[in-house]
Amino acid sequence: MDVLYALPLLLLGWWALCLLPLWFWKKALFQQTWHEPYFADIPILFESDDWGPGGLFHIERLNDLLSTLKQQRDSQGRSAVLTANMVLAVPDIAKSQRGNKHYHRLLLDQGFPELHQAFQSAAKDGNFVPQLHGMEHYNGEALVRLQSLADPRTTQAFSSPGWWDWESLDSPLQGHYVDGGALPTQAISRLQASNIIKLATTHFERLFGVASYSTVAPCYLWNSEIEDIWFEHGIQSIQTAGYRCTGRDSTGHYHQDKPLIRPGEHNPKGQTYLVRNVMFEPTDGNTNADTAWAETHAAIAQALPVSISTHRYNFTRSEAEHRDSLAELDVLLQKLKTLPHTRFLSSPELAQAIEAPHSALNNPFADEQSAPLKRLKGLPKVAAFLSRLQQRHAKLGKLATFTGLILPARLIQTLAGRKATH
Repeated sequence: MDVLYALPLLLLGWWALCLLPLWFWKKALFQQTWHEPYFADIPILFESDDWGPGGLFHIERLNDLLSTLKQQRDSQGRSAVLTANMVLAVPDIAKSQRGNKHYHRLLLDQGFPELHQAFQSAAKDGNFVPQLHGMEHYNGEALVRLQSLADPRTTQAFSSPGWWDWESLDSPLQGHYVDGGALPTQAISRLQASNIIKLATTHFERLFGVASYSTVAPCYLWNSEIEDIWFEHGIQSIQTAGYRCTGRDSTGHYHQDKPLIRPGEHNPKGQTYLVRNVMFEPTDGNTNADTAWAETHAAIAQALPVSISTHRYNFTRSEAEHRDSLAELDVLLQKLKTLPHTRFLSSPELAQAIEAPHSALNNPFADEQSAPLKRLKGLPKVAAFLSRLQQRHAKLGKLATFTGLILPARLIQTLAGRKATH
């Protein structure tokens, strides 16, 4: 009997002994992770890149997508929202064919007025929130230089009137803030970046009547200098995939100079990073409603926003691919409907919720406001904190298993789960 009484004390002593050196070893990591935002509500975002110039059939495709999103509502009665990251221009082929070696652009409202009007109308309706992706989805100066050299990778872009299919460009050419004409890519100069970002932010506000609160770099290729210039032109939040890439090496692989970006983390300028943690690209064949649902559960266990990444091409390729993507989206939305305390948000609204936790969330495109998000506290926050450590840092998980610390961690998570159901 004495052994039975002593065993719990021995376990507690052992765990305390293990925790002490672990604390001093990973103190900064623990503190940083603890001070991240933890949400009691479940923010759900659909972040969709590459909207902008396109075929007239894109209007119908967009309406189909928005109609599907409108069918599901959150705990406050708001329909699902599409954050549409916009490309503002494509090459002006008529001017380019006159033999001028300078790049000429055709803006969204100049070459695609019906599509521009459709975007404006959708934004006023409330479940379509445009944000800035880039002036183009390629480096214009690099593209026209390659064209002057008769590079076959640019043939279609400069020979097809009304061309808008930058998604078909050779992958290294699709970066905006790098020159991908040859590998390794080269970052554009600060002067080039400043000019293009100033132009893009000015045109975005002219096209949509509201400044862009957030942005995401084409191909996730940008650096700290780009962030500084974004800040100078009013960009307050940066959408990411959880890392930052500054370029591609000679083999085409991406170089990460921030391998881990945390949701709600701030850069030296105070801009808020948002992190996509659910991939939904059904046209690619490797992600669908089921995989997105699994990633959604992982995010919820960590009290993270559910930030779903889905690109335009899922809905603008063949009619069959469009219908298949809508069907998968409907399945995912039906699954999301079963969750409690859901909040459908745009990227700017999530950034606002992180920056000012007690303030109402604002969508200026539709002149809408919604209630602040509720934050997690107490034991449920501890459980989510442990889940984040386990998901992000495999070595800590192995160490917890080896030392037995996994047992009290599991107990905390179980108790927190029971508390959440009452």
